[in-house]
Amino acid sequence: MAQIDEEIENQTGLERIRRMHETMRWLLDRMLASAPGTHKVDFFRRRPPAGGRQICCGGLIVGSKSLIVVGAGMGGLSAACYARLSGFDVKVFEAHNLPGGMCTSWKRSGYTFDGSIHHLAGCHPASPIYGMWEELGAMPRELVFSDHLTQVEDPDGRTVTVYTDLNRLEDHLQELFPADGRWIRQYTSALNRMVPHDLLELPLTGYGGLLQHATVLPTLLRWGRVTMRAAAEKLTDPFFKAAFPVFQYAWPDIPALIHLNLLAQCVGRNYAFPVGGSLPFAQSIAARFADLGGEIAYGARVTQILIERGRAAGVVLEDGSEHRADAVISNAFERKTTFDLLGGAHMDKALRARMAEPQDNINMGTHICLGVDRDLTDEPHALVLLLEEPVQLADQMIDRLPIELFGQDPSLAPEGKGVIKVLLNASYRFWRDLHDDRAAYADAKAELAQRVAELLDRRFPGLCAQVEVADVATPVTTERFTGNERAYGVAQGFDPGVIFSRPRSSQEIRRLFWVGQSAGGAGIPGCAAQGRGAVKLVCKELGTRFGGRKL
Repeated sequence: MAQIDEEIENQTGLERIRRMHETMRWLLDRMLASAPGTHKVDFFRRRPPAGGRQICCGGLIVGSKSLIVVGAGMGGLSAACYARLSGFDVKVFEAHNLPGGMCTSWKRSGYTFDGSIHHLAGCHPASPIYGMWEELGAMPRELVFSDHLTQVEDPDGRTVTVYTDLNRLEDHLQELFPADGRWIRQYTSALNRMVPHDLLELPLTGYGGLLQHATVLPTLLRWGRVTMRAAAEKLTDPFFKAAFPVFQYAWPDIPALIHLNLLAQCVGRNYAFPVGGSLPFAQSIAARFADLGGEIAYGARVTQILIERGRAAGVVLEDGSEHRADAVISNAFERKTTFDLLGGAHMDKALRARMAEPQDNINMGTHICLGVDRDLTDEPHALVLLLEEPVQLADQMIDRLPIELFGQDPSLAPEGKGVIKVLLNASYRFWRDLHDDRAAYADAKAELAQRVAELLDRRFPGLCAQVEVADVATPVTTERFTGNERAYGVAQGFDPGVIFSRPRSSQEIRRLFWVGQSAGGAGIPGCAAQGRGAVKLVCKELGTRFGGRKL
């Protein structure tokens, strides 16, 4: 007990009383749990790893720092794991019954429909992101590396394939579009220079990591200044000019640099698709948290973050129970964190400005998923069909149909069958208004699925008759299951700030950080890096050693 006495001597006033109370409560809880007739507790299972401010008593760890995580999305799961690695007692409260948040998939009649991962960053062992996945228990795992990024087809039957082998890609483009040979050489040369430089590593390597990209600075500047659509203006071939802007998820208005980065990392076998899809990927991180002695409380909806003396002090659940901690990290939707959980108080001017205006249009907001009695093994895994004339699909007028085909992963469908998904932008207000009339909402989804199947039937003859199950997920579906709404504060398009994926906070509240895609996380790796970064900031503020390794 001498070690405890020495620790208490170094504390004063309320802090000393609180520590003594926590220590006694901890011991009492475990004594009661181990009493005859009750569930026996394995003391050593909950022992945190080295790190953090800890007091040892008879081999038990008491008095360690505590953290509450709101939401078990990618940012929350990452924060929970790194907090355990840093010696924190961690409580995770998740409103849903599954981990992962937006990183999810769902089953319908034997088919698995994936709602998230297109290309997972950090699949090469030399990548810092791979190192993070390894710490989080998500790597190594079985991966699918495709030989192409996408394929674009026009109504006249012309086809261009974006291969992930640069020599093959250049030869293919030169053969199809000889008049644009000089531009093609510049394009493939830029891709070649980008292979060793993954911009999605910046949330882990920080501003210092920018120095590693100094050798490709001219490439970054040149291709970062133009969109995919603008870059294509220099092309002479009409088909090439129409196809190039949709080489990347059919997003013509993103910076061309984002496309270069993704394709270059596919070339370097650093981006891939995890076999089984998004939910098993998230579940592997949840399993890592469990192995570290952590537990996730599912079906536990947080209604308030407690603020005392200018710092986060815990949370209140929907059932009225209070849970205290030294710090809080919220992986809830950012506006929910600021307005609902904080009641709109403690917001600085910058935060209020960011939350002022909602954006109605949502990129990839509607997922039309089809389970088909058709073997898709030999089909491209991504396809963009340029339409002869624009068509109306629900709230969107489209001139192209972006398609994902999951024949590369046979685990997602019964043998000999396949999954097709079409992603459309969506108006949040359109679907929210429809949802008020449930019959009209259901009819609109059914009609959309039928119209999409008919368009696909032109490319895949007989497909309409092969559809065994159709499922449409709208922005309202996403909101209901994950709590994610429409974007706030940033117009649709690319926000350069997400490259660094820094955890967000308010200048008025200490020991509170929020993470996640709505808080500026750059996809799945960016959100996980945010969770890691938030724990580093909590450790710094509490004077505790961060337990993650240097990446």
